[in-house]
Amino acid sequence: MEFARFTSPAVIDALFPLVDEDISAVARDEAMAAEVAEIDAMIEDAEREWAAAERVGEFRVSRELTDQVRAHRTTRRTVREMLRSNVLAALPGNTGTHAPALLHGEVAA
Repeated sequence: MEFARFTSPAVIDALFPLVDEDISAVARDEAMAAEVAEIDAMIEDAEREWAAAERVGEFRVSRELTDQVRAHRTTRRTVREMLRSNVLAALPGNTGTHAPALLHGEVAA
């Protein structure tokens, strides 16, 4: 049997798009276009996620450098250290051995 014959109209209707060259070319083109669109959508999602992560990172860096609370604490810490050094220098008979104890409110013996 060299060639098979299909006599059922349902079988002929189902197989015709697979056999016709024009229809199968259009179907292949549509499948490729759908695949390209899906890949492009995945790439756009990934780029959006990367951009969002980059924005978060930039915000964290800028927040660390311009955080008002941190700047206030740094200023307060600097002033406190400066005052401590001035108080220690002004104490009579300061040899430096009891200076840390005096700063923490302990009485030197």
